[in-house]
Amino acid sequence: MRLALGYLALMTVALVAPASARAADKPVAASDTQSMFDRLTAQVATDYDTAQGGFARRGMPATSAVELALVLANQTDSEWQSRALWTVDWTQGLMDTIGGGFIHSVNDPEMARLEKRTNSNAQRLENLIDAWQVTGNAAYRRRAAGVVDFFERVLLDARGGFVAGQIGDRSLEPAANGFAIHAYLRWAAATGERRYLNFALKSVDRVWQTSWDPNGGLLRRGTFGEILEYPQLEDQVEMGRALVLAAQLGKRPEDLERARTLGELLLVRFEDPRGGFRTQSALKKSGEVKKAARVESENSRAARFLCELAAVTRASHYGDAAARAWTAFAKEFEKSGPEGADWALAMRVAMNPRVVAVTEPRWQAVAKSEPMSQPRSVQFKTGRR
Repeated sequence: MRLALGYLALMTVALVAPASARAADKPVAASDTQSMFDRLTAQVATDYDTAQGGFARRGMPATSAVELALVLANQTDSEWQSRALWTVDWTQGLMDTIGGGFIHSVNDPEMARLEKRTNSNAQRLENLIDAWQVTGNAAYRRRAAGVVDFFERVLLDARGGFVAGQIGDRSLEPAANGFAIHAYLRWAAATGERRYLNFALKSVDRVWQTSWDPNGGLLRRGTFGEILEYPQLEDQVEMGRALVLAAQLGKRPEDLERARTLGELLLVRFEDPRGGFRTQSALKKSGEVKKAARVESENSRAARFLCELAAVTRASHYGDAAARAWTAFAKEFEKSGPEGADWALAMRVAMNPRVVAVTEPRWQAVAKSEPMSQPRSVQFKTGRR
């Protein structure tokens, strides 16, 4: 009931918001999406550099570029596939062979060993799942299982949800959870193990319970529930993508309703009149949204969410907002590098909504003795003194 009221409140705001503050009232710019897609894929291809790690920048793999390359690899001898797999294999060098999990970056390795973030581990887990499914090579499955093991030992909260990284507090950050839940859902579908689906849905409920505010959206809160920041675009986007996939696999109506709520929130509170989305939503005393920066990497992820939401709900206004975003950033595409892959992946869905369709997994029977996902504890025995 509370969720429905929150959705209706957002819809009411959308109806009464001033036209000057709503880019959604503007017509979609005429553009050749296929031409933009071709430009972006060509740009991603030229940024491949084995000296830097393949599809990588600043010591980190560009996971979306790997995802795009595997999507474009239609044949086993495809150049896109070989480049994607080369990057996935290079990324294995960032794996902590002692404690498990990927360090965030090859730069400053001493500090990086402590910086094993949930978002980067989740994205690299999805790359491994894609590599396994495209090639059928069981080695990629084993590597992916090792990352899942790290999640369960270090990053998972048994009550539901994931912490943002190996170090830091135990608060649930919506963006980090969006990445992790999406990866867990992918792993559940790939392996047919329903317990991963169950934990992902449990995590969705807990994040929504602890972070959702009808007046602001998903918020980052501290240990005592205090609000730490204004509503952030990436929190709404990454949880939104997780909710779309959760609705398809878990078949719970409330998950799709939550995704729609976040989609409307983006259009009402985050969309910039110039096109694209603000990185945060802070209100003036007048009720208007304050000006804020538009970050390309966050906008390309927002476009992916909105295109996926449009494909599942068949509501075209979400896709129209995504198109306005990439039109606003089109002049910057030549500078996007591997990060331009997110734009391309969004456009791919816009051109063919059927690619987001999820095949019902063949769920394995769950053994009665099989424990649910929870952190493991290790006891050390010492000699007598």
